[in-house]
Amino acid sequence: MKSLMIAAALAVAPAAAWAQVDASESLFKASFEGMFEAPSPVVLPHGIMEPNPPVPLDGGLILLLAGGAALARKRFKG
Repeated sequence: MKSLMIAAALAVAPAAAWAQVDASESLFKASFEGMFEAPSPVVLPHGIMEPNPPVPLDGGLILLLAGGAALARKRFKG
């Protein structure tokens, strides 16, 4: 009985796998659709870009500048 069930499973397994190949193969092809084509460039009209906003001096930048100035003063003075 056990041998019959194993033989039946081995006979049915390739058929089940073959039925899934078509669906998974089309999903595989669809996932790579257009991946290797060159993208079309985006054209921006002139004057649409505004100038960049001013960057505020936050505490981290001020601390970095002050630390660099102190290190330079210590190194070049002594």
